[in-house]
Amino acid sequence: MRLRRSLFAALAVAPLLALSSAHATTLRVGIQDDPDALDPATSGTYIGRFVFAAMCDKLVDIGQDLSIVPQLAEKWTFADDQKSVVFTLRKGVSFQDGTPFDAAAVKFNIDRMQTMKDSRRKAELAAVASVDVLAPDQVRLNLKEPFAPLLSVLSDRAGMMVSPVAGAKEDFSANPVCVGPYKFVERKSRDLIRLQKDASYWDAARYGYDEVLYSYIPDSTVRLARVRAGDLDIAERIAPTDLKTVRDDKNLKLHSAPGLAVSHLMVKVGEPEKANSPLQKDARLRRAFELSIDRNVINRVAFNGEYTADNQMIPPSDPFYPKSHPAPARDVAAAKKLMAEVGATTVPVEITFENALTDARVAQIVQSMAKEAGFDVKLLPLETATAIQRYLAGNFEMYIGNWSGRADPDPTLYAFFACNGGQNFNKYCNKDLEGVLNAARAEGDIAKRKQLYDKATGIYLADLPTIPIYHPNWFFAARAKVDGVVVYPDGLLRLKGVKPAS
Repeated sequence: MRLRRSLFAALAVAPLLALSSAHATTLRVGIQDDPDALDPATSGTYIGRFVFAAMCDKLVDIGQDLSIVPQLAEKWTFADDQKSVVFTLRKGVSFQDGTPFDAAAVKFNIDRMQTMKDSRRKAELAAVASVDVLAPDQVRLNLKEPFAPLLSVLSDRAGMMVSPVAGAKEDFSANPVCVGPYKFVERKSRDLIRLQKDASYWDAARYGYDEVLYSYIPDSTVRLARVRAGDLDIAERIAPTDLKTVRDDKNLKLHSAPGLAVSHLMVKVGEPEKANSPLQKDARLRRAFELSIDRNVINRVAFNGEYTADNQMIPPSDPFYPKSHPAPARDVAAAKKLMAEVGATTVPVEITFENALTDARVAQIVQSMAKEAGFDVKLLPLETATAIQRYLAGNFEMYIGNWSGRADPDPTLYAFFACNGGQNFNKYCNKDLEGVLNAARAEGDIAKRKQLYDKATGIYLADLPTIPIYHPNWFFAARAKVDGVVVYPDGLLRLKGVKPAS
């Protein structure tokens, strides 16, 4: 009997020992959303970029100060006329399936993103006329015209390199293969994504975990509770209302950075056959809706004042931010006057949003404020994947959008406001604004680019196809035993240097 008890005890302890061992080399990360397609060409979500940061290297990356730094390209040289750029690539690099990374692979990737039916990178790479392979480690991108944001564009999904062998297959998003420190192992929808360290990665020695496990946990308070309990090592997007809890817990560390992101109320303004709401028809009603809300109150009530209330798509910390368009103060009387001009006293509005704590809180505050001006706001909270599907299909009247931002204004402003922009799911199209954005793309002089973005801001703030509300800052909570966590302004978790504390 004693022998049997000892055997049972050993069997009971063995799984715990195995789990403990796995935790020593597995980084467990709690994420707020379930990513969309794991294909850089078709992905359209922030959390997709968050996972890609561990999986897929880019030609270039950004530094903490938003400067462009090398990644798969060691250096680059622009032609005197700024209409082409030659990249010199790292040698001896392979994709996670063993396929060599070279200039031909770069050409394959640019061509794929420009021609693939469902690619969301077409507008971002529209300035690229062709790609020439000059040598195995040299590739030239030929431009239709000078394109100032090119390097910034290539520091995101448009610059991510996927294996030409895997990328030619229709099921790539189910089995993604890139150059990156961690390779894809498995995905369970609305549950987890598991990555494993690629020992052959060119910079593998600087990555301290054997495995990364992303767990989908939509509630930020629950994510934090699981970090405190030791079930997770890192949780992203901690709510400002929970920051004191993190700061007071000696077992945790708070990692933060000013953000490039924006939260905004996107209004469906095009394709009347799909959405025929009053706000869609008349910009005066969109202006009235903006005047019915108080951005500063939203920031104080929902976020303890930790965010930045603002009316623009790019944040005040951006060097290109135009200061000549301050956010209007709340003015219910002015809102009602605009509604009267349209002949309306009550205007129905349906707000669709992801049913996460942050957006739900904002939606409820907006609903309460707008009601005072005569807006009958109905809230439509949806599970994340369903909400994103409706967003991507343009199936909404008003949608609480959360855009993670970029280091250059163009990937934000062009994506949302160009007629065929990659995030233009509300089908807004103003040819005058698109002309200004195109001029800014071609302008290499920073002072002149600033003037153009000032003009562009005036146009979209007059049309109000979307109503920016605030710019969040990034707050991550991590176990104190995790070293090397650095949060960049783009909010992505870069795992270089992240390791178990010694």
